[in-house]
Amino acid sequence: MANTTVGEALVERLSLHGVDILFGIISIHNLDIFDALYRHQDRVRHIGGRSELGCGFMADGYARSSARPGVLVSSTGPGAANSMHAVGEAYHSSSPLLHLTTTVARGEREQGLGLIHEPKKQFRMLRSVTGHARRVEDPADLAPAVDEAFTALSTGRRRPAVLQFPNDLLGTPCGPGGSLSPLTEPPGASEDELEQIVSALRRAERPLIWAGEELAYSSAHGTLIRLAETLGVPVVTGDGAKDAFPEDHPLSLGTCLGQRIWADNPVHDFTPGCDLVLALGCGFIHRSTVQLGIRLPEQLIQVVADPDYLGRNYPVSLGILADCGAVASQILERVQGLDLSTSPVYRDEIRNLKRLIRTELQRQWPLATRAMEGIRSVLPRETITTWDTTVPASRASRAFQVYTPRTFLNPYGWVGIGFSFPAALGAKAATPETPVVCFSGDGGFQYCMSELATSVQYGLNVTVVLFNDEAWGVLKWMQKNSFGGRYLGSDLTNPDFVKLAEGYGIAGARVDSLSELLPVLEEAVEADRTTLIDVRIPRGFNEFA
Repeated sequence: MANTTVGEALVERLSLHGVDILFGIISIHNLDIFDALYRHQDRVRHIGGRSELGCGFMADGYARSSARPGVLVSSTGPGAANSMHAVGEAYHSSSPLLHLTTTVARGEREQGLGLIHEPKKQFRMLRSVTGHARRVEDPADLAPAVDEAFTALSTGRRRPAVLQFPNDLLGTPCGPGGSLSPLTEPPGASEDELEQIVSALRRAERPLIWAGEELAYSSAHGTLIRLAETLGVPVVTGDGAKDAFPEDHPLSLGTCLGQRIWADNPVHDFTPGCDLVLALGCGFIHRSTVQLGIRLPEQLIQVVADPDYLGRNYPVSLGILADCGAVASQILERVQGLDLSTSPVYRDEIRNLKRLIRTELQRQWPLATRAMEGIRSVLPRETITTWDTTVPASRASRAFQVYTPRTFLNPYGWVGIGFSFPAALGAKAATPETPVVCFSGDGGFQYCMSELATSVQYGLNVTVVLFNDEAWGVLKWMQKNSFGGRYLGSDLTNPDFVKLAEGYGIAGARVDSLSELLPVLEEAVEADRTTLIDVRIPRGFNEFA
């Protein structure tokens, strides 16, 4: 590396940090990076999409399915701006995405000279959707800047990081960056805090574990299962953490979501009667807790990595700034051999509550629950599913069971549209041996449907289930129920999606009922190819049967 360029040193440094795939679009300002990628294809694979938006969602899907940082490369001005929706979703959904981008040459920034792609206050724009941001202005800054970014991506609450390079820097000579520093162990709870937790568990008669979104990047899922089983304590999952605990486990009460678009959830009547909630890695997002009227007991122990989330929406009796996985392991070690298991009466109540949750779903969403259970039945247990912001996704959040960590990916943070298909491609790139199924609406799919070409070009074989009601379905439903059926802007004119798929050389199918969908879906998942299934739902998903 003694006679290399900044662009090549960047690729070398990324490889040292374990990066094996880089998503992005080539541009006049990042050619030095792509030239370096050409020489290092044996170590870092490039996947080029059709828009920075799609590439950003791919990097996010890669990160969420693998628990490793996803890397996006964009370019000055329009390229960086096109990524904002995707990077913003990663920010609000706490996903570790590294964004590498460029700007105009050193000495020309913010001068309004009329340079090609010249941005205005680009770095300020990028900082608005990142947790860590740095300008790299000198070759000597490269290695420490990349290392700092990966430290930020692997500690605390995961947020995107951005490194911005002047376009005249990437081709300049750069010396060796040195070896990597060893990773530090994630922080756990203090001895005093652990003593308080165990003491609270000893006193509790009706405890509850609340599993949060920070568990997505922890290796503690097995520890969480053993902890719940040791204590005999039920587990509720927060928004963004549906896959943190297997939903067919006897102690799983499923997600906290309920009311509004998620149907009445008996869990909401259960939580106020608990005398202790141990919240592991949960930020208690307002829209899916307080805004839903969820009440928690006074005895709330919250373990979270980000101080901004500690006690933000609910007062805590004990707040611990630490890694939730590390603390779960510490607690499990402390309670081994202790008789802290809950009473038989409480365990019977949990079993009855599980039955009630399913019964209520079947009563409120009879067809949607049947559809989600049918879809689940034909998918392998380890299947990764990605979801867009749609009526089917809201039904899936309650009625589609998930069993394995990092297999239910949805834009729960910013709640944007267009995520599911490119995120599925990123997940497939990260886990090529695992089935990946994208569930999208007809509107959201068209945000990034050009990435069908990416699927073909790079062999990212996924199954696309496209629920097609020729409308922005959620909004049309709201116009019907809240605005007297005054429809404007919610109807869509769509292409023939099957012919569109075939135009890309992709298998396409059209179905009109659940009985038609299930065998087609099962066959598509088993096939080593991308398949698009156009599911016609003219009366909406709630009437799909």
